[in-house]
Amino acid sequence: MSLKLSRTVRRTVLGAGAALLLAQGPAFADDSLSVARDAGTPPLMNALNLIAQGAGYYKEAHLNVSAYLTHGSVEAMQACSSGKADICPIGIEPVITRRDEGIRLKMFLSRASKFGYVIAVPQDSPIKTLADFKGKTLGVHSSSGTSGVAATTSSLSEAGLKPADYKLVTIGVNNQAMDALAAGKADAAALPLYELIPFMVSGTKLRILRHPTLGAFANAGYAASTEEMSSKTDALKRFSRAIVKASLLIRYNPKAAARALLTADRKPLDDASLQAKTAELQAWQEDLPASDPDNKRIGEVSMPGMQAYIQLLADAGAIKAAIPVSEVVTEEFIPYANDFDRAAFKKSAMAAQ
Repeated sequence: MSLKLSRTVRRTVLGAGAALLLAQGPAFADDSLSVARDAGTPPLMNALNLIAQGAGYYKEAHLNVSAYLTHGSVEAMQACSSGKADICPIGIEPVITRRDEGIRLKMFLSRASKFGYVIAVPQDSPIKTLADFKGKTLGVHSSSGTSGVAATTSSLSEAGLKPADYKLVTIGVNNQAMDALAAGKADAAALPLYELIPFMVSGTKLRILRHPTLGAFANAGYAASTEEMSSKTDALKRFSRAIVKASLLIRYNPKAAARALLTADRKPLDDASLQAKTAELQAWQEDLPASDPDNKRIGEVSMPGMQAYIQLLADAGAIKAAIPVSEVVTEEFIPYANDFDRAAFKKSAMAAQ
């Protein structure tokens, strides 16, 4: 009797368990995405994707996101254009200027809220405006065909300066660039703001000059080929939402964001490192996608702003002719990226350790 009861109970339990599993639906494997990551880029350039990883937003979105290491932005673009990598974090300039080389990418999400390239001069410099650069030397990552050249040329052209009015020289990145500026090898450093933030936080006194007409428009973000956007639409939507959440975490809880970044980047989590990274993220907040956390289109790349930029690049001779912005920018993932319970997320983010 007891044996029969035992078997009956066992069958009942197993049947209930099977029914529960069927009700929950099949367990799907995470989708895989690869992000082209230049091994030489400053750490803050990869902040949003690292925070999304360290905070668990990729996991929450059922994504397995890996890094595809490259050397330089051109190699990263080629990897994404050829399908070797899925997502390319990049400035929009080479997406526009290298189309004649057969590279076809579209930016689907910004990683900033403002124009990323700025021109920095020492605080005691007599240079106060962009017009003051006539006859001066500006340092860029590389003085040949880079995003910095296009962005800087565009900024100075708006101030009435032609390329013959100033000189661009190569100063490299990070410490190399700042050492060149300190040594007087250039009168200014025309670099992405994220590259300057760590130095400014640590005490380097700089005056920042922004693009005169496009300063409020983001020119850097995440791009993919049209083929990838077609074949991996759903995964890219979920990636976009994870990045939006990462940008909001920086706004709501920069210390938790710093911890997530350091964890994902496998860096020390000692108090000094955590304090320094938190300060960097706080100093950068106003230029990040969630500068306005109530914005329902975080991560959007301004179509009118980028069309104006394309025209400026054409007028400055960086490209042969202006192209429609729809060839290099899309807004299709923005509604999904922002469609989640903001109030619940804010509460969770502020409570994060």
